[in-house]
Amino acid sequence: MKDFLLVISFDDPVSEEIIQSRLFLTASTGSTSTEDQITAYFDSPDDRSVAKSLLADFDVSETERERVDWLELYQQSLEPMEIGSRFIVAPDASLLQGSTRLPIVVPQEQAFGTGSHETTALCIELLESIDIAGKRGLDIGTGSGILAIAMHHLGAAKVIAFDNDRDAYAAMRDNRMRNGVDESKMPMFIGGIESLRGGTFDVVTMNIIPEVIIPLLPEVVRHVGRALILSGILVVKRDEVVLAARENGLTLVTERSRGEWWAGWFVSSGDHRR
Repeated sequence: MKDFLLVISFDDPVSEEIIQSRLFLTASTGSTSTEDQITAYFDSPDDRSVAKSLLADFDVSETERERVDWLELYQQSLEPMEIGSRFIVAPDASLLQGSTRLPIVVPQEQAFGTGSHETTALCIELLESIDIAGKRGLDIGTGSGILAIAMHHLGAAKVIAFDNDRDAYAAMRDNRMRNGVDESKMPMFIGGIESLRGGTFDVVTMNIIPEVIIPLLPEVVRHVGRALILSGILVVKRDEVVLAARENGLTLVTERSRGEWWAGWFVSSGDHRR
């Protein structure tokens, strides 16, 4: 795909303002400027020609070039990230060649759910310590879907992922496809915990914040069949979360921290199976 450019020269600030105001009336997709030149971008030669006619009283030249996908170039410049003992996360599949680790591809713009954030990495490390093969998983507040994908790669038979943010759906769906997860193995929906009709799950993850986690615990524990991983928690909030979990019949089995962040693996009181 090409960009069709107009290069417009000017020699005073007033002319620059006039050029920019006229470009505003065109189909220009954007522009860059220097001290004496504005370069305007168009998707087609026809759009460029219309703009050129509006700028006939200025020194204007035409050019074109192959469109550069700057986001893709940026993604490819990033280094893959190894998480725990088994996973590697990268923004582009081309960066995973040669690795024997379990791969997860998540674009870098999905910052909180790429693995680069400590809370996500802590969750994945705790998931590695649980026998998930053949089990049912639930990811509450899934965001990019990375934790649900990780459970799938660890052998979960089925993982349900949901979020109450409508804007998260496209990322959830696209990441499921990027990582080759069958739709039937990772059903997704937009909604809250109350949307679940019932049933329990062997492993439940919640990587949110304590202010959201704690009020939801009474409803969440109804769906915890074995393990609940809580993350998105500042170290200073650790005791508050552990107390709330205990009041809802949960016992802390294992915990991890990194920097200012904390995560814990809980089970129903009396159940300490790993």
